[in-house]
Amino acid sequence: MSRVYFIRDARGERRVGEADMPLSVGGDEHSDVLLPDADARVAHIALADGHAFIQPDDVSLPLFHNHERITDSTWLKSGDQVQLGESVLHWTVQGDQVSIQVRQADSEVQLKPPSQPPPVGNEPLPVVDNAMAAPAPHRLRRVFIGLFVLLLLVAAFVLLATPFQVRITPAPETQSISGFAPVLTLGGRLLALPGRYTVHAARQGYRDLEQVLDVPMGGFQEYSLILEELPGRITLHVEPGVDFELFVDDAPLAVDAAGIAEIPRGTHRLRVQAQRYLAEELSLAVEGFGKAQTAAFKLRPAWALVSIDTQPAGAELRVDGELLGITPLQVELLQGSRSIELSLAAYKPVLLQQDIVAGVPLQLHGIELQPADGSLALQSTPSGASIRINGDFMGTTPATLSLASRQPHRVQLSKPGYRDVQQSVTLEPLQARELTLELPPEYGTLFVSAQPADASLSVDGKPVGKATRRLRLTTRPHTLVFSKPGYVTKRVTVTPRSTSSRKLDIELKTLAQAKVEATPALITTAAGQRLRLVRPEGRFRMGASRREAGRRANESRRLVQLQRPFYMGEKEVTNAEFRRFRSAHRSGALDGATLDGDLQPVVKVSWDDAVRYCNWLSRKDGLPPAYREQGGKMTVIRPLNTGYRLPTEAEWVYVARVLGQTTPARYPWEGSYPPAAVAGNFADARIADTLADVVPGYDDSYRGTAPVGSFAARPPGFHDLGGNVAEWTNDYYAVYPGEAERLVTDPAGPEQGDHYVVRGSSWRHGSITELRLSYRDYSRTSRADLGFRIARYAE
Repeated sequence: MSRVYFIRDARGERRVGEADMPLSVGGDEHSDVLLPDADARVAHIALADGHAFIQPDDVSLPLFHNHERITDSTWLKSGDQVQLGESVLHWTVQGDQVSIQVRQADSEVQLKPPSQPPPVGNEPLPVVDNAMAAPAPHRLRRVFIGLFVLLLLVAAFVLLATPFQVRITPAPETQSISGFAPVLTLGGRLLALPGRYTVHAARQGYRDLEQVLDVPMGGFQEYSLILEELPGRITLHVEPGVDFELFVDDAPLAVDAAGIAEIPRGTHRLRVQAQRYLAEELSLAVEGFGKAQTAAFKLRPAWALVSIDTQPAGAELRVDGELLGITPLQVELLQGSRSIELSLAAYKPVLLQQDIVAGVPLQLHGIELQPADGSLALQSTPSGASIRINGDFMGTTPATLSLASRQPHRVQLSKPGYRDVQQSVTLEPLQARELTLELPPEYGTLFVSAQPADASLSVDGKPVGKATRRLRLTTRPHTLVFSKPGYVTKRVTVTPRSTSSRKLDIELKTLAQAKVEATPALITTAAGQRLRLVRPEGRFRMGASRREAGRRANESRRLVQLQRPFYMGEKEVTNAEFRRFRSAHRSGALDGATLDGDLQPVVKVSWDDAVRYCNWLSRKDGLPPAYREQGGKMTVIRPLNTGYRLPTEAEWVYVARVLGQTTPARYPWEGSYPPAAVAGNFADARIADTLADVVPGYDDSYRGTAPVGSFAARPPGFHDLGGNVAEWTNDYYAVYPGEAERLVTDPAGPEQGDHYVVRGSSWRHGSITELRLSYRDYSRTSRADLGFRIARYAE
């Protein structure tokens, strides 16, 4: 039978087998069994014929086996102890498990070799001579029969009995075993029939042991039992005699009615806590073994005496929200930061944050209470006048102001186009007063000369007739709008002065002049991209007819008109252009094709990545950012400004389907599906081994993305609106059922949503549904076939 050995020492518990024998015993880091009192290796434990023995390395060391010093190999059996100094090794065998446990001798019976040599054997039992008269023959027969039966019973007992041994640590002062059949002692071992027996043991300072043993049929059994120490009985004397809690090493411990706590042997930290008192601690070496000890604590108050009075007296005192009395008064306040509030009718409350130190008296004398404020409800005619109280700006009318009582305040109102007015106001405590002041208007003269002379003029949205005229206006900003059919409307803001007149010369430009001075048809960004100017004309319809092959449900028809001219990038943004913004970006590879070439379109970018690039490019070119970051998420700044941004869905559709077309384009090529000639980078024969939907009989020479602009522009000036990569747009995704006849102007999509619109097909698309220019997709995550191009308003 192979045995398992469990080693328990200062390193913890571990398990070894017979294959790990022999085991070294000592105090260095390489010893298998650690003896703290050894400086180096002192012995080895090995096996011979299945039996364990210990052999000392250095016979000069005081190594003891069961109280006897050993100088040569010694057999080990269950219950043996090996001691070096204060370190004790316990050898316990239970079936096929062996426990090797190292403990300090101060928690064990002190191992000390006897002063006399060990006895050779057990002393012989005394012989009792009980002479009897020779029995009669029939009596002898009965005696012989009885002896024979007795021998049979003894033989049966010996055959059926199980030898066992009980070892109790520490050795008890009294010990007994009870059970169904008597237990015999034979050769230092116990014999008992199989069954259940109870071991009783007692020793002063330990709890009485009563352990049930199940003795099986079979070979020798060994039982190791341990007596449990009694804790020490500590009587606590606490002054003053208040209810308290006891904590031992920070753990709460119950105390009986007599003030006695049971604490295990050893040095412990005792802490006593009571309400309104400071906690007290002491360190106590508890002797244990049921011995009585005392521990005395003198508690100190956790409060301070605080004296408070106010001017005037009679204020209510609240501490941490609790009403404690009327000033003047003295109160006991617990230590710590306390919120002290004093309140009296018709006076402003006083709030103090005071640190209270236990045992340190505090005097808060002569606290002066200020009269409560009054309330002024102030209005003006007209409203919206600026308010200044004693020169400080206090908002605009109408307003309700809180003013200090019993002192004068200078109230001043002003508004452009009106004369200032002011008045002095004095309020009583808690007084509520209403005041309305009227501001008289103030005028200035403006002489206007316009070209052409018959242009029309409106002032602040109201028509006044011919533009060339004399105007008498209030001295505030006014918006003047000059207009005439065929001319560009001009808007100016003027502020007349009451002290002098002013002359204003206006010249309107014809529409033809405006077109001549229009923005350039082509611009180049700081990153080198070229953007073309698009001037939308007329209305157009987005979406597709229900009869169109491949149409999807989200392609509802919409009537749209774009009024603002805009620029759109001729090509999609490349990896090299994007890496000028984020150098670490890699578009990677997919389906055996690289996507990371400098001239290939950038992919694996989120919508946020794309618009952050747009903001970066706007800063490079001195344009306002088109997006802002809110809570880690990028959002569109509305209304849309002239900063670089993604195209709106309507702009993308106008360029892809309407620009330069007599009828809206259905595909990014002329004709029907499939294309008759190479027109763009779609899913083709080169990737048919990976993708299920490819364009029949089509080969565009690229397995993955192609360098931007590799195919003919359609419409002129714009490349890859179909194919290469799908493109992020500026709009949140939404569907628009039932809106085919409702005209929308310059739509920019919903103001919120979960996904963004994706337009255009990619190198992974080959079906008739996806290759149509009306195909709508959406996403909120990056993809290997999704990139973007840039746009911006021209003005």
